[in-house]
Amino acid sequence: MQEQPNPSDAHKYGLQEYLSLGYIYLILLGIVGDVIYYKFFDINILDYVTLSDVLMAPINTLVSDLRILAIVVLAIVVVYLLYFKGLPWLHFKTKEKGWYQKVVKDVDKLDAKIHELKNSNVVWAIAYFLFCMFVGVNVGSGGKIKKRIDQGDFKASHQLTFSDNTVKQVKVIGQNTVYLFYVLEKQKDVHILLISGNVKEIRVLPKEVK
Repeated sequence: MQEQPNPSDAHKYGLQEYLSLGYIYLILLGIVGDVIYYKFFDINILDYVTLSDVLMAPINTLVSDLRILAIVVLAIVVVYLLYFKGLPWLHFKTKEKGWYQKVVKDVDKLDAKIHELKNSNVVWAIAYFLFCMFVGVNVGSGGKIKKRIDQGDFKASHQLTFSDNTVKQVKVIGQNTVYLFYVLEKQKDVHILLISGNVKEIRVLPKEVK
């Protein structure tokens, strides 16, 4: 007799499926993050992106600053260990203690919540955390740079050599495979430059110049 498939198996994913869905989710987060960031400069970044920019958006966000990547990895590990492992372990180990029952007024209610927590999907929690992180990072960095530009409190970060050998020192606020977004010193207007055919060299200025 042929075994009937279990309907619940349709909702189970393997590692490959999780990785694929995870990367698609990161791409969406990268797009949302870029849209939020460039909105501070009144730029609709979707008009200036290519398919390769979309595919690389999450990677660029994470590796643009290794500190962000380290914080993300560390935060996910800490949240998982404390929230999904440590909290249930502490509750079930001490729920019969008198002092714990005095601190927690309704142990049975908390017990049900802990059971629900243990059965909850960790993936959704991580997805929510990553969403908050991507939005927070782009709101923070976009707002900070915009404020500095409005106040004129910024220094050049790059030196551009144009095709006509003109050299300018600028503050680069963003770049993708096709366009460069920058502000000239003591100015507030954001320039959008097509890199190909216009720029011969982009040089990062030393930190002491920044």
